[in-house]
Amino acid sequence: MSKESLQPQQSEEVDLGQLFKLIGNAFDRLFKFIGSVFSGIYNVILLLLVHVYKRLVWYAGAVIIGVVLGFIMDMKSDKLYGANLFIQTNFNSARQVYENIKQFHQLAYIDKDTLELSKRLNISPQEASKLKGFYIEPDIDENNIASMYSSFYKQLDSLSRLEMTYDRFKESLTPYNFPIHRLGVASTDRNLYNKIEKSFVDQLSGNDYLADILKSNSEILDKKDYSLLQQVQKTDSLVNEYLKIRINESQKEQIPGSGTNLYMGDAESGGSLIVDESKIIQQRLHYENLRRKIDSTRAIQKNIINVLANFPESGYDIKEWTDKKKFVLPILLFSLTLIVFVFLGLGDFLKKQSKL
Repeated sequence: MSKESLQPQQSEEVDLGQLFKLIGNAFDRLFKFIGSVFSGIYNVILLLLVHVYKRLVWYAGAVIIGVVLGFIMDMKSDKLYGANLFIQTNFNSARQVYENIKQFHQLAYIDKDTLELSKRLNISPQEASKLKGFYIEPDIDENNIASMYSSFYKQLDSLSRLEMTYDRFKESLTPYNFPIHRLGVASTDRNLYNKIEKSFVDQLSGNDYLADILKSNSEILDKKDYSLLQQVQKTDSLVNEYLKIRINESQKEQIPGSGTNLYMGDAESGGSLIVDESKIIQQRLHYENLRRKIDSTRAIQKNIINVLANFPESGYDIKEWTDKKKFVLPILLFSLTLIVFVFLGLGDFLKKQSKL
C-alpha cells in the first residue's frame, strides 16, 4: 500500500518539474529575443555612425549647403502672419458660419480669386492677394461640455440615462454644438486684419432666414419689455394711491383701534383689510428685475454673431519650424546623401554576390 501511495506523488513532482522547465525555457527565449533586438539596434546605430564618420565631408557639405540655401529662400519668401477672431453664434447660425469660412478659404487658398475677395471684404485686389487662408474651429471648454451634458442628461428617461455616458455624449458633439468659435486668417500683410474685420463679420452671417429670426426675436423682446413697463407703471400708480390714503388717514382725528381700512375685492365691510403697500413695491422690483434680464438678453442676441475678441492691431508669425527652409533643407539634403550612399553600397554588394 505504501509503494502505491508514493507513485502518484512522484508522478506529480515529475509533471511540475517539466512545467517549470518549460516556463523557464520560455522566459529564456523571451529574454534572448529582447537582447537580440537591442543588440541589433545597437549594431545598426554603430554602423550608421561609422558610415557617417567615413564620409563626414559629404554629409557636412550637404548640411552647410542646405542651411545656406534655406536662409536665402526664407529671406526671399514672404513671411506668413496670422490672427484670431473669437465669435459667439446665436440662433443656431454656426452651420452658416462654417460654410462661409469654407468658401472664403476656397477663394483665398485654392482659387486665389482676389477680385471676389476684394469685393466681399471691401479691400483692393492687391490687398486681397495677400490673404492666404481662412480657418475655424470651436473653442472647446471641458466645463462647458460638462454643463451641456448635465442639461441634456436631465431631459432623458431612466433607460436612456443608462446608455448615455459622458464619454459617449462628448463623442457625439459636433463643432456646431459649441457657441464660441475661433476664426483664424493667414496673410502676408500683418496690418491687413483691422481693414477686413467689419466686412468679414458681416459676410459670416449672410442669411435671410437668420435675419428674419433676429428681427422676430427683437420684436418679441420689445413687446415683453413694454408689457413689463406697463406693469411697473400700474404698480407705481397703485402704491401712490395707497400712500395718499395713508396720508389722508393720518391727518384725521385718531380713534382708538382705527387704522387704514381698505375694502378690496369681495372683502366684507364688517372685516377691514389692511393693505401693505410694501408687497406691491416688491412686485414692482420683480418686474424691474425681469426687465433687466430682457436687457441682458437683448444685448447678447442683438446680432446673429457676437464678436467676443477682435483681431489684434497686427498679425504675428505663425510659421512652424517645418515651414522654414533653413531647417527643412539641411535635413532633406542629409537624407538624400544617405540614400545615395545606401544605393551605392547596395550596388557594390550585389556585384560581389553576382561574382560568387
